[in-house]
Order: sequence, then structure tokens, then C-alpha cells
Amino acid sequence: MNDVSAKACPALLISAPASGQGKTSVTAALARKHRDAGHRVRVFKTGPDFLDPMILQRAGGNPVYQGRRVW
Repeated sequence: MNDVSAKACPALLISAPASGQGKTSVTAALARKHRDAGHRVRVFKTGPDFLDPMILQRAGGNPVYQGRRVW
């Protein structure tokens, strides 16, 4: 199958068993690294935080998609 419209979309999931484990710091560092390398970065986040999306938006250069917890 040779579909020219198909594109690769690499993704990475960062998780930890509790809050205060450095997930936002690691995500921000990776987002900035890839943005500086010329990649288009999109960050997705769950949870009620209001500071994390602002930090991640500055690092990634794009708005953060924030979902609600479903459990």
C-alpha cells in the first residue's frame, strides 16, 4: 500500500505514580528540545492543573490540549 497521505506521528507518554515526580519538567524539556530541532510539537495533558499547560505551551510553542479525567 503506497498511500501518500499517510504520515508518521511519533508520540511519547510521560507518566509517574504520583504528583511531584517531575512529569511536567521532563515534558517541558523534551518539548523545547524537539521544538528547537525544528519539529512541530503538540502536548496533551490530563488533570485540573492550570500552571502546567502554561509552562508546556511556552516550551512546545503551541497550545496544550487538556483533557478531563474519565475515571
